Amino acid sequence: MQYENRNVEELLKYYSKISPYESKILNIKFLFLKGDYEEALTELFSLKNIAEVDKDSEKFFQYQCLYGQVCQTLGLKTELAVVRKNLKDSKYLKGGAFAELALDNSSFEIFTLDERLAILRSVIKNDKGKNNDASLIQANIWLAEILGKDNQESKIALDSALSLINKSDSDIYYKILADNYIAKIYLKRNNARAAFDLLKKYQNSAVYLSNAGLKVDFFKNLAISSASVGEFANLDHINRYYFKIVEDQNAKRAVARAKLVNHINKANEEKLESQNDLFRNICIVIFLFLICAIAIYYFYRIKKKRAEVSVTEEEDPKSFVIPDKTEKRILSKLEEFEKSQKYIQKKVSLKMLAQQFDTNPTYLSEIINKHKNSNFNSYINNLRIDYIVDKINENLEYRKYKVSYLADECGFSSHSLFTTVFKSRMNVSPTEFLQKLNE
Repeated sequence: MQYENRNVEELLKYYSKISPYESKILNIKFLFLKGDYEEALTELFSLKNIAEVDKDSEKFFQYQCLYGQVCQTLGLKTELAVVRKNLKDSKYLKGGAFAELALDNSSFEIFTLDERLAILRSVIKNDKGKNNDASLIQANIWLAEILGKDNQESKIALDSALSLINKSDSDIYYKILADNYIAKIYLKRNNARAAFDLLKKYQNSAVYLSNAGLKVDFFKNLAISSASVGEFANLDHINRYYFKIVEDQNAKRAVARAKLVNHINKANEEKLESQNDLFRNICIVIFLFLICAIAIYYFYRIKKKRAEVSVTEEEDPKSFVIPDKTEKRILSKLEEFEKSQKYIQKKVSLKMLAQQFDTNPTYLSEIINKHKNSNFNSYINNLRIDYIVDKINENLEYRKYKVSYLADECGFSSHSLFTTVFKSRMNVSPTEFLQKLNE
């Protein structure tokens, strides 16, 4: 897979008969290795539902590792943080299984330094004596790169990799991998000649590397060392080839990043819509329950007190002389109403509220005018605006919602009315208010 794409199709066919899921994982790794990020994403998305059935399973671990590597490569830091959280305590990570999914040294960047070192040390320890030279060579070279050139353990790891390469007559990929790393050490020590002599012999072979990341790094080091030692004869060709690979990879990353961002946004919208549907259904159930309860209550009350007339209701509403006892009772009811946040129900009306307070609309309207300094509609609308502003300030998720959702959330049936009332109440439009907070 790492060089000339050899036997990849046969390998995938073989695995598909044994384990279709493992075959897909292998195919995604290969596509990502080559830099075919968009196609790799398509294949990865197709596994999501299967992987998320059991979040303690190895399938979920495999999916999260590859998804994390995609997010790392495409620069989606927020998604990467979620992946890190999901993988933090995974038993498969602690067992070193991640190394089997690693594409190159950069794959380990989704973890902390201590986690990277623990994974690679575990692989090296477990693979010794198992005739798994390929795994040991890669693990030792990656460990050496992570530790750095001046670390004793790094030198031991590199010597182990070189020894295995010489002993097992390894594929050219492993020789390029090792010598490319050594060449980088030479370049850091200002020994460009040694780096050039080491890399020059692989110039033609490196073209056939499947590993796009290693290919880019190799030709970059070859170009630097060639220029440093004055080997200009072939430098123009090397530079053009290097920049062509880089441009091609950058273009593919840009397309894949746009695809992944769209996928994430669509998933978030579907989640939000699902939450909205659930909220609406809950509201409908509550509303129907309230209607039934109110109907039963008033039927019972009318039946029992048909001949009775409340003393407070015998007052002439037109006189606007409300007994103190009645006024205090209605104010208490208003306080309870505000605490219950029932004002976010869309069908709140003066008549309905008066019935719930066991009074008449005229009394209720007069008391709202007197004590709330506004008419009934303004009173309700102001309560709704204060409610949604509190939600936005307290819950960061509300700052991501559309204005139409915020309007619906606090009881406005009209998006335009919500905007008008909001601006009147807060002196800025909802959009401006959200923008300021997000800044």
